Amino acid sequence: MEKKLYKISFTGDIMCEKPLLKAAHKNGDYNFSYVFENILSLLHESKVVVGNLETVFAGKKCGYTKELYSFNTPDNFAIEMKKAGIHYVSTANNHCLDRGVYGINRTLNLLDDLGIKHFGTARSQEERDKIVTIDIGEKKVALLSYTYGTNIEDNHVYLPKDKAYAVNMLKSQKNEESKFYQTINKNNFRSRLSKRIRKFTSLEQRMKIKRRLGILHNNPKIDNITKGDIVEENIAKMKQDVQRAKDLADLVIVCLHSGGLFNQEIGTYTEYIMQELENAGVDMVIGNHPHVVQKFHVFESGMKAVYSLGNFSISPSSIYIIHENHPEISVLMHVYINIDTCEIEKITGSLLKIMENKNGMLTVVEAMSLYNKLSSNIAKKELRDNCEKVYSQLVGNREIFTMKKEYTLWEKSKRLETEE
Repeated sequence: MEKKLYKISFTGDIMCEKPLLKAAHKNGDYNFSYVFENILSLLHESKVVVGNLETVFAGKKCGYTKELYSFNTPDNFAIEMKKAGIHYVSTANNHCLDRGVYGINRTLNLLDDLGIKHFGTARSQEERDKIVTIDIGEKKVALLSYTYGTNIEDNHVYLPKDKAYAVNMLKSQKNEESKFYQTINKNNFRSRLSKRIRKFTSLEQRMKIKRRLGILHNNPKIDNITKGDIVEENIAKMKQDVQRAKDLADLVIVCLHSGGLFNQEIGTYTEYIMQELENAGVDMVIGNHPHVVQKFHVFESGMKAVYSLGNFSISPSSIYIIHENHPEISVLMHVYINIDTCEIEKITGSLLKIMENKNGMLTVVEAMSLYNKLSSNIAKKELRDNCEKVYSQLVGNREIFTMKKEYTLWEKSKRLETEE
């Protein structure tokens, strides 16, 4: 008897930065339809699409995105997400407090109005404690979401103690801010000069000046554990959530926002969180935040994890982007679940590519489809080579690479190299 499978797909970081915001602004309104229109057919092949929403919808009065690392996006972007077939979004990430608790609340209100389910941030303790699930017949898949932090050093938004429920946060805001100030308050001439310059310039202005002077050095980051990173209370709360989800559902998937930016290498902090999730009995972890694709791995317990799916939508022209690990290419991960048993039968991935024109407008395309449309052999080779590198970042060099619509990463019926 043939198994009936239910397909759930997960995206990388869904972002709307300054170049895209500017390009989408026409005749006093914003049109983001082009971002999604070339990926619609692929998304619609899945029963459910879960996105990693890395912006807030706090409304025009709160000011749309104008800083490099502080986001607020027009509602039209969310409307296009809904049209594209994105049914659920993880909202716990380092930008969820960019417009404070008000921004979280308005974002969730808008998502509710559009019929997009959400998890990771909340408007009340009751909402925070409710386990969000996907119903598959009589079975349930639980979705949880956590972020390492909330960019306290950039947005300076402290989460009040009486609203701790608003964000599933793992690190301490106070400790994160303290570490940042320690790096810029060193008692030497360079630090003192930098501190004075910061008073009169934005980060983007400083980066543009450095670029003109040829001294812009933005290197891949790594999130190794430092003093104060492990907050036992938050880890315990996360593990309690997992247990409640296991009691309610047949399968537990955690969306984790953590890792070193633009780096293939995994830091000790993210590895620590992954180990805690494995110990708690999680079935699968979907990682995001590094802005490049990182490895897929099967743990000894059987837990499957991808450390980062990369970027669903990011502006490659943004000044801070590091291009060496191809942030313009991401993975749309497909999880095939047995409808009768709610067991994962197969995990696959499709490679996506972000196309950005000279005006900053983006569109997301399936890499294989783009490859078939290219007429230039040089362009085809470049795309293939870049996709091969990203695929290698995902699974290593376990096979001869060819361009495909969908790559098998793991199958229940087979033992793949990722388990060895």
